[in-house]
Order: sequence, then C-alpha cells, then structure tokens
Amino acid sequence: MKHTRPIRLGLIGAGGISKEHIKAALKLPERVVLQAICDVNEQAAAEKAQTYGIRDVYRDYQEMLASPDIDAVIITVPNFLHAQVAVDSLRAGKHVLCEKPMVMKSEEADAIIRARDESGKQFMVSLNNRFRQAAQWLHERIVEGAFGGIYYAKTGWVRRRGIPAWGAWFFDRERSGGGPLIDLGVHMLDVTLWLLGNPNPIAVTGKTYAKFGPRHQGAWPGTAFAPNVAYTVEDFASAFIQLENDVTVLLETSWASHIEEERAYVEFLGTEGGVRWEWNVAGNRQEVKWFRNEHGVPADVTLHFDDQGERVALLDHFATSITENTTPLCTAEQGLTIAKVLEAIYASSEQGRQVRIEW
Repeated sequence: MKHTRPIRLGLIGAGGISKEHIKAALKLPERVVLQAICDVNEQAAAEKAQTYGIRDVYRDYQEMLASPDIDAVIITVPNFLHAQVAVDSLRAGKHVLCEKPMVMKSEEADAIIRARDESGKQFMVSLNNRFRQAAQWLHERIVEGAFGGIYYAKTGWVRRRGIPAWGAWFFDRERSGGGPLIDLGVHMLDVTLWLLGNPNPIAVTGKTYAKFGPRHQGAWPGTAFAPNVAYTVEDFASAFIQLENDVTVLLETSWASHIEEERAYVEFLGTEGGVRWEWNVAGNRQEVKWFRNEHGVPADVTLHFDDQGERVALLDHFATSITENTTPLCTAEQGLTIAKVLEAIYASSEQGRQVRIEW
C-alpha cells in the first residue's frame, strides 16, 4: 500500500549526527515529518525536540517503536547498538534508515536481512556520498563507458587533525568497532565499490596504525581528550583490495596525520581515460578532473560541484523506497560487503598476511 501522507519519522539517538538528519527532514515537509526523538539522555532528546519542533520525546526506544504514530526510524546511536536497534525496529513494523557502519561484525548483518525480509519493511544504510552530485555524474559516465574498462581505483579520506575526542565511544573499539577505517573509510570504500558496480572483494592486505591517539594528540580542533581515557583503535589505516572482476582498490584513511589538509577523494584508471574526484571537506567544494585523449592529444576536462544537499537527496530516496515499495540504493547486502572488507583489513593487519573473503 502506498503512503498518501508524509512519512512519520522517529529518530533513535540525539547525538551530533542526528542534527544532519533533522536538517534534511525539515527540507522535505511534504514527504516526511519529524514525529519523535529518543535518547537515553532524555534531556538531549528534549532539547532537540524543542529546537526543531519534534512532538514526542522518549528515553526508551522500545516505547517509541510501540507507537502507531511512527512509520520509519532513523538510527543514529553508537555503532555497537546499530544491529540490535535495527532488528528491533524492523520486527516492530518500522522502516529503517541506519547510520553507517551498518554493523560492527559481519554476522550481525544476517539478522538484519532476515528481519527485513520477514517484516516486509524497507532497510537502507545512510551512505550519503552516493548522493553527491559528483558521484551521480561519475556513475552516469562509468555506466556509459566513458573511461573504458576500469582496472584500478584509489580512494581515501584523510584528516590532518580530526580524532573525535568529544565522544569517548568513538575510540573505544568495543563500542565503535574501529577508528577512521570504520568511521571514514566505510564511506570511501562504499562509494568506490558502488561506482564500480558493486563487485565482490575477494582478498585484502591491510595495515593499521595508532600513532597519535594513544598519546592524546590529534584531537579535533576545539576539543580535547578526557584524562585517563584509553584509546584502543587505529588513527590511520591503508589497504590493498582485490575484486572479483580483476580490479584492484587502494584505500587509505586517517583521523590524524602530517598532511597539508583534510581531503577525500576517489580516482579511477580506465583503458580510455582516468578521473579524479576530490573534495575539500571543510568547504564541501568538489572537483572532478577527467583525463583523456582526443586524436592522440590530451583533452582534459575539469568540473566543479558545490554540493550541499546530498543528505536531503538520501532521505528523499528513502521516502520514495517506502511510498513506492522499491529497493533502496544502499542495501543491507551491500552493508554486509563493507563489513566483510573492514573485518578483513583488521584481520590482515593483526595477522600480517593477506586475508581471503569468502562468499
């Protein structure tokens, strides 16, 4: 049955990232309405509710899931809670938009997929970079074969100083699952695999480092580490990933490193051309450079994108998947793929060898 009214949303988690989802929802008043917000810190939830005009406030998400006034939930709790909250939400008959990473362990994905299939509800991972204008442009060019056969990709998101010291759970591996690899690397790996057509990764060689966090250095500007807080995740990671279609991917990510500035990028090499998509994260300024030849002479093209609306586009797409009962762009199966690769990178670093991924 198609929805004929705005989708009533409940937010589970009132932390920093919830604000981005709230702002996106407020720009889609004909499609969604913010009905409720929930957090174990009820005061934080109440403050956001008052600021943004959200009607209902809950401390227990199970109570919110029992409400018939909620059609769908957006999950923005710490990583270790994603899987259980997603399964509970689906079993309660709610559609789910879940922040990345979908799960901390790949085996958790099976429960989400099963709950989704049994409930008949939609489940989507919040991977907003697929919805950037540059990503959509690149996807169209790749589909039409503009770069020929792509055989190599390089991608990364590296920060000079950006350890999220405002929330200690970020660098507690038991609660976060990892550092920048699971926080930033998940975005770049996802958008790269999606642009390549989502081939299965088959082998990984990876290495992680913790050079700044254990010394309580490299915190996000304006923040500081709390005294005596243990840092148990990496602050830099790199990986060489082999895909089933004979394409290789080089991935790097950091929260802290001695580089010029924070940047995120994707590069592809193809038989008929190459392309580099890069953006200055602070200014959200994106540039795409297309390297190609015409009649044996370089004929490069540079494009600029001023992209501020990818989260609005993501939420609009999620709403459409509900109203039209269509498969969302970012599926649980793709979230499982990412989880398997991240696990393999960590395992490779710990074991000092290549790790094969089974399908």
